[in-house]
Amino acid sequence: MSGSKLVKVFYCCSDSAKDVQLRQKLENHLKILERQRVIISWHRGMISPGKERAAEIDRQLNTADIILVLISSDLIAADDHWEFVTKQAMQRHRSGQARVIPILLRPVFNIWKPALDNLTALPTLLEREKAVTDWGQHDKAFENIAQGIKKVAQELTDPTFHIKHYSQQTGVVVISVVQATCNFLIHIVRSTLFSVFKPSRTRRHRRASKRANQIVILIAVCSVLISLFFWQAGIYKSFLLISNPTIESTENINYSGWIWLGIVKNHPGALSPGEPLVVEQKNIAEYPSIDPLVFPSPGAIVTVKQLVDLRQEKSLISEPIHRFQGGEKLVILKVEPLKKASRNSVYIRLMAKVRCHHNCEKK
Repeated sequence: MSGSKLVKVFYCCSDSAKDVQLRQKLENHLKILERQRVIISWHRGMISPGKERAAEIDRQLNTADIILVLISSDLIAADDHWEFVTKQAMQRHRSGQARVIPILLRPVFNIWKPALDNLTALPTLLEREKAVTDWGQHDKAFENIAQGIKKVAQELTDPTFHIKHYSQQTGVVVISVVQATCNFLIHIVRSTLFSVFKPSRTRRHRRASKRANQIVILIAVCSVLISLFFWQAGIYKSFLLISNPTIESTENINYSGWIWLGIVKNHPGALSPGEPLVVEQKNIAEYPSIDPLVFPSPGAIVTVKQLVDLRQEKSLISEPIHRFQGGEKLVILKVEPLKKASRNSVYIRLMAKVRCHHNCEKK
């Protein structure tokens, strides 16, 4: 996955009011990751009117990167939910296409674990799984879950994640070794100075020569260890810049791709700029996404009206790579029909290839 790709999180939750309420609290704790454009979330409650429920759930699951299975007795008791989890979700997990993370909402007998390949559930306290409702403060449990999900999202999007993690652990060891070596070096210097000004001349010169050799060796060792420490501290930035020059300036990313534009009325002849976009639609998902509400010409600068997904391909089922907020400015590169409209069709649905007006600000 590329560094600019949003990690898609799919919630698998029962319809129980208790579970839905806990899921909503978890969403609130993960909202900061959405604002930072680390993740994008989806659950069954987001199915818009007019869409076939089962097909939409399958589509969202098959494009998810992280699948959160919110474990409770209600989820396990619901045959359709549980069969869905144990078959479709785990199939994607086992094939490496997605990561399934069990979230233990309420205490339940661990008989569910084998069906999920004994995956470790969140939240954890002292490396032991502990249901959210068993925590004195639910917010502490959700904070623990959010940290775990953020770590997985970073692992999925950053190819150097494991190297960084290893360095953070070994860096402490290197610092300790460097400090111990330098302290030992100081001790030898003090001993050498003392021996120079103390006993007989012959003995003094012999000791001084021996100490001088030890100092040279230890200075060399200390220099190597210090160099190793600074090499570890700086290797990642160099590696990232070589492998992906855009990572250095994540605040300035030029996103480009396809967005949903809107609908125009079908009439004989070619589409032409200036035609009004149809606003009177029953399905809110088909509302125009830009302002002004007209068919834009290439090179036009438009304003995003509400949240709109940016996709790599001209398709509403392709995976989103970014999400534009309302008020952002975009440059229209070209506009094309979503698919060829029949002569009898009343409307033509449009997609637009766009890029940011200025460098997108990654929040």
